[in-house]
Amino acid sequence: MVDKKCKLTQGKIFGGSSKLNNMIHVRGNISHYVKWFHGKYNEDYFKQHLEYIEKNIFHLNNIQYQSELVDAILDAANELGYKEFGQNFRANFQKTKVTQKDGKRWTTSDKDINKYVVTNALVENVLITDSIGYGVSVHISDKIHKIFARKGVILSAGTLNTPKILQLSGIGPAELLKALKIPVIQDLPVGHNLQDHIGSGLDLILFNRTLSINAANMLNPLNLFYYLQGKGAWTTPGCEVIGFYSTKNSTNPDVQVMILPVGIASDRGSHLRKSLSITDEIWHKYFTKSFDKHTSSVFTTILHPKSKGTVYIKSKNPIIPPLVNTRYLSEKEDVDILIAGIKIAVKLIKSDSLRNIGAQINTNPFPGCSQYKFFSDRYLQCYIRHLTLTSYHYVGTCSMGLPESKNSVVDTSFKVLNVKNLYVVDGSVLPTLPSGNINAAIAMMANIFFETNIKRLPRNIHSSFQCHKYNKLHDYLFKVCSLD
Repeated sequence: MVDKKCKLTQGKIFGGSSKLNNMIHVRGNISHYVKWFHGKYNEDYFKQHLEYIEKNIFHLNNIQYQSELVDAILDAANELGYKEFGQNFRANFQKTKVTQKDGKRWTTSDKDINKYVVTNALVENVLITDSIGYGVSVHISDKIHKIFARKGVILSAGTLNTPKILQLSGIGPAELLKALKIPVIQDLPVGHNLQDHIGSGLDLILFNRTLSINAANMLNPLNLFYYLQGKGAWTTPGCEVIGFYSTKNSTNPDVQVMILPVGIASDRGSHLRKSLSITDEIWHKYFTKSFDKHTSSVFTTILHPKSKGTVYIKSKNPIIPPLVNTRYLSEKEDVDILIAGIKIAVKLIKSDSLRNIGAQINTNPFPGCSQYKFFSDRYLQCYIRHLTLTSYHYVGTCSMGLPESKNSVVDTSFKVLNVKNLYVVDGSVLPTLPSGNINAAIAMMANIFFETNIKRLPRNIHSSFQCHKYNKLHDYLFKVCSLD
């Protein structure tokens, strides 16, 4: 990748990262949620919350338009002994279930929730006195404003920016804060435990003919007519089938595959290459070799990586982004699982079902790996270390856990340890990755927080603070501050 850096995107947009994701809805392994809360709730409790958001928060639908790759992959999975699965998680394959309404993206921001939201505002830090969170300092229109909370402060800035705000507020690793001359309010492992679903297998499938979903028909203006009716190629989420399997013959899958009908090379470098930050050398030596084919991907991701990274602020200046060290593939076991996972993906590609629609494995050797026997373990190790990237599922930097644990930042009520009236509710609190795409798990966690906290938060002892009038923002800020 350009500058040897992985491009990590977050949702700086109304609706957050769910506004940018692939819309894939997966419940995951519910037993993991029980472990997150250390037995505080049973599996039925989480199922009830998932059912609630599925019926009342999200609009869930099957994909409205599919390529011929879908049925072929499901048949191939059946050849290998996998079956289709329903909402409850197990090692099998299914057509993608998506958060869409009438073929169009649906996120929680599509509900009428923007009445009291201020945009283009940068939260600089949390206001804390005597270990009580009572507001935030916010940069709006070149001015610093203080917004006071009557009941509490909820941080929901995401896995990369919530730890940044906490560290700027004096909550984080003491060694880091002291080095930046930030007074330490609480010495907590904020910014540790960064985890992500990373994967490989881009453009691994080649076809001599074009599939029904391709770069050309994505640019066809006639598809607008179908899109307005909730149909056609423009409704595709970009991932048509998801599958889960174990590389260790276990009942618990450790790999997820996402079947992408259109490969990175499909648009000849106009967009996808840039969004992934692929270097000129790799582009010309590998991806351009497939320009005469239709490319598709079996994006193979590791569900529960052992490698964990960090997110640390570099300065007291809140405008400067944090330093993110993902430490991808720093643990050998992650490499071994990806190697085994791609070998199973190759079996899918070589199945009779895929051969019947003209699929073949991409045999172009990856640059820097050609000295190894093609698709041997050593070749795949080289390939994985060159072409593994994020699926934008980062979690863990403000992990939930028991107060006595050295790894915990928030307790099982989402409250920051040893700080009253300060809560974190976003992907950063997930102590481990869910077994699949994370949107459903995060929405479920938010719903638990609302049901167990919002309805009975006590009034802040600093309720005597009054909001100030800031011109046209007064109506917004007043309602934020006065919210009961």
